[in-house]
Amino acid sequence: MPCLTDLPWSKNGCSQCAEFLGGPKTDIQLVCLNCLTKPPLYQTTVCAFDYLVPINGLINQFKHQHNLAAGRLLTACLSQTIAQALYQGRALMPQLIIPVPLHSQRLRQRGFNQAQIIATGVSRCLKISLMTELSERVGQHIPQQGQSRQKRLTQMTDLFQIRRHNIDPTIQSIAIIDDVMTTGATAQALSRSLIDAWDGPLDIQIWCVARAQPPNALIDW
Repeated sequence: MPCLTDLPWSKNGCSQCAEFLGGPKTDIQLVCLNCLTKPPLYQTTVCAFDYLVPINGLINQFKHQHNLAAGRLLTACLSQTIAQALYQGRALMPQLIIPVPLHSQRLRQRGFNQAQIIATGVSRCLKISLMTELSERVGQHIPQQGQSRQKRLTQMTDLFQIRRHNIDPTIQSIAIIDDVMTTGATAQALSRSLIDAWDGPLDIQIWCVARAQPPNALIDW
């Protein structure tokens, strides 16, 4: 379908954080300078789109206007992208997927957790176990615009709490699902909480609908 091919599908992103690397389309998995110098705690990021028009509008309609049709479309596109990444070996099948939790106050305001809805759809499509009660968000989000990467990461400390009674020690691989990955600070914070709580090795992937790109990333559509 022409309308689908015209969407800002993610391309040429860092295999770990999905930040756009530039250059012509390539099938080679590359890693950005930030991930090379200070690797994140998650091994892989798979995202369907860059956070551009019209995807940003669809995500906002889903989150803030309860447009569930937009949510279903975005979930289907993410599921398709993940399935392709798994088939191509750019991602590994996890034993468990979890959504990024919302703070209880934000959940009351919005009425639903968009990441949980997306995760439920991905779980059903790809036949992967889903757990929604493994983690909770105990800290409030602090606006990060204009702050350095290190400052953003520091402010996300102790943002999440893991419910240890829900930990299955046989699980060694988890995919975290979110709608938008902006700086990677949320993914890093939740990954840190999981690793600190886990009794054994843990491989973590990030699966998200869209990745916000730096302002200087020149993406030629």
